Amino acid sequence: MGPTCSVRQATAEDAEALARLHLECWRETYAHLLSPGFMAGQGVEGRLAMWRHLLAGPHAAGHFVAVDGGRLVGFAGSLPPEDGVREQTELWGIYLLASHQGRGLGQALLDATIGHEAAALWVAEENPRAQAFYQRNGFVFTGARDTIEDWEGLPELRMARPAP
Repeated sequence: MGPTCSVRQATAEDAEALARLHLECWRETYAHLLSPGFMAGQGVEGRLAMWRHLLAGPHAAGHFVAVDGGRLVGFAGSLPPEDGVREQTELWGIYLLASHQGRGLGQALLDATIGHEAAALWVAEENPRAQAFYQRNGFVFTGARDTIEDWEGLPELRMARPAP
């Protein structure tokens, strides 16, 4: 992970940095899957509103950041089971800057966010690196497939991990 790297719980003060980081990681992850025009149309404002809401809400404790020398370089977020909404914990996002992948930070974020508990997630169909990471952590494909219409119909696959 490196001597200057750590993982900690996200705070409301992180919202602006998280909004910028989220967009940067998102662009690195999906640039080859979405059109340049679509990518250019993405801005920080919507993500800032989302992060402010998440970090001020009842599920703020499920959000963590990876830090390198005081700079945010990654994040992960989960939401707990909720009657009528989610059957189990949902890992809604885990992102690291490409420059910080392969250093153990993704694993540290996953461990901090959901530990070894049962959980589910959606992963882009054309993201084999993320799929392999989740498989190493006990997630299996459920057979469910969906598309994110707001993301030019990006196909995604459902993965879940049973309780230990």
